[in-house]
Amino acid sequence: MGNSLFAAAVLAALLSACGPARGADDLPWPAPAAPAAEPEVRDPFFAFCAALAEGDSLGVWTGRELAARLAATGRRSKLPVETLVSLERREVPLPLQPTRRDRRATRRWRVELDADLARPLPYSILGYHPGTLHVSRVLEALEWVLPGTSVRVDGPDGPELRVGAMHALRLEVGHVILDADGLVDKLLGKKLDDTWTEAFVLARVDGAADARENGLNGVALGRARNGRPLSGAFDFRRDEVLPNGRPAARALSGLCRPVVAPYEQPDPRAWSWRP
Repeated sequence: MGNSLFAAAVLAALLSACGPARGADDLPWPAPAAPAAEPEVRDPFFAFCAALAEGDSLGVWTGRELAARLAATGRRSKLPVETLVSLERREVPLPLQPTRRDRRATRRWRVELDADLARPLPYSILGYHPGTLHVSRVLEALEWVLPGTSVRVDGPDGPELRVGAMHALRLEVGHVILDADGLVDKLLGKKLDDTWTEAFVLARVDGAADARENGLNGVALGRARNGRPLSGAFDFRRDEVLPNGRPAARALSGLCRPVVAPYEQPDPRAWSWRP
């Protein structure tokens, strides 16, 4: 009742401000409403994490605080955010900052869930639901920020990708594993494999031939069981996984892997893990 009275009052105020009534033929057609701008990052949890990294925000957020923040966006996450206990992003004290390739890790992330997680990956790849995602109850990652640059990934005649500052998070504690469905693995071949995740990268890219790869990119770096390096890209705007081997993902992999995942073989913990 209150809402209808309020709406009626607003309508009356608008009508009174219009002046004398005119014939229908004299009234201008209303301008078409501008379409609502799509968020750059559709998933509210990913949007929150991206804002922390790009804004260099530090703090600790409980699961309840995160739930309230995500609900306030009016958008739903495909991720099981209801299992979150806490999220932290803290500064690493200078004496404890590890160095790789003359770059220091200055931030540490920590994510705590209420239990180990084993659920179907909530995204499809080329129309297939690829398998089960296994995530440990606690994840900790060190963050390196690498400077922006330009790179060509398809030889001297390929398009030049312009890459902004890269936030590269190397997973130090816990695991994120994709256990690929056997049938889908056979169907997609090298586009999908069982994957041990080593790092996550967040960066802005411009100049890619495929518009889906321009703007804010999320890339997971990992390895297959045979040690083959893998790089999977995520389209934040459309909230979808892109197949392995996309140009922007390969560019970010080539730039970040030497710092955060330089090994020829997977982490010794990889594949010794059991659900």
